[in-house]
Amino acid sequence: MSTPTIQALHDSPWQGVLHVTGGGVSLLSELLSVAGASRTLLDATIPYANNALTQLLGRAPEQASSAATARALAMAAFQRANALGEADSYFGLGCTASLVTDRTKRGQTRAHWAIQTAKATYGFYQELDSQQQRTEQEQVLRERLIESLGAALLNQTWGGAAMDFCRADTAWHELLGHRPYRWCSGDHDGRLILPGSFNPIHDGHYEMMRVAQDICGKPCAFELTLRNADKPDLDYLSVQERLNAIEDSDVWLTNQANFVDKAELFPQATFVLGTDTMTRIGEPRFYDDSLQKRDEAIRRLQELDIRFLVLGRLEGQRFVSLDDLSLPPSLHTLCQGVPESVYRNDLSSTQLRKQQP
Repeated sequence: MSTPTIQALHDSPWQGVLHVTGGGVSLLSELLSVAGASRTLLDATIPYANNALTQLLGRAPEQASSAATARALAMAAFQRANALGEADSYFGLGCTASLVTDRTKRGQTRAHWAIQTAKATYGFYQELDSQQQRTEQEQVLRERLIESLGAALLNQTWGGAAMDFCRADTAWHELLGHRPYRWCSGDHDGRLILPGSFNPIHDGHYEMMRVAQDICGKPCAFELTLRNADKPDLDYLSVQERLNAIEDSDVWLTNQANFVDKAELFPQATFVLGTDTMTRIGEPRFYDDSLQKRDEAIRRLQELDIRFLVLGRLEGQRFVSLDDLSLPPSLHTLCQGVPESVYRNDLSSTQLRKQQP
């Protein structure tokens, strides 16, 4: 039943990479069993061990079998395909599944997977019958994976498991490219910027924005980067979800991970930061452990007339403000601290994610 879809995929211009964490791995043999696989498949990995998954994604996922992990795997696979291929159409598929094993399993056996292209992100979810044998679950999952490739890449009808998708605005496509790029949801001037991952957005972020606007006397916008130096890029579905959660505020999307590169996109801007982020800007380990590279970066921030508005954060049992930081003097002169009496909010996105079911 799946052979026609696989043959159509091999006959198409698509080239891709698979990252599959165990369940769903039979997709690889199925693709290879149909003539023409070398035109489609560039690479495949099976990050089965926890350490292998952590190395691939840049950090241990908060939950191994989840939509977020599947999307990150798909984006990592897409970036790998883009680096290896010679075609105009690349895709990455990431799958993470919890199937029947010989160990006691808590919760529903299930699979999350995602497909990433330059223009769209597709996310899929399939609950699997816990009464079936693993081989039966694997067969069901394999067929769904093939059907999803047909739906996402070949415009075939999708009638399977739950699917979410985001076809990115044309203006977003360059965010996955190598050229420095920024896009704004509104008409903000880019002079007062509050960067973050906003996963999720919370009252502390809005309070930081209000304080920054009061101090600087200008409108503030959030900045969400799709790029991280150590992790896969953020996918379009996740970007759209975070944008939908942000109320009544302009948001900049960028593809620059470090602050010197951000500064090139926002010259003469003031960045609103917590002390934890401000500390990292001054640490040599973020510059290949080179004091020279760090000092050159600070000089470039000075040339671009960058300023930092620094708000305190709770670290462990201690509230840390700008005055508590050991920054290079040349970097400290670019900073203005906000006293605890003006701003203190101990909410964190990490804590909120841990509270989610």
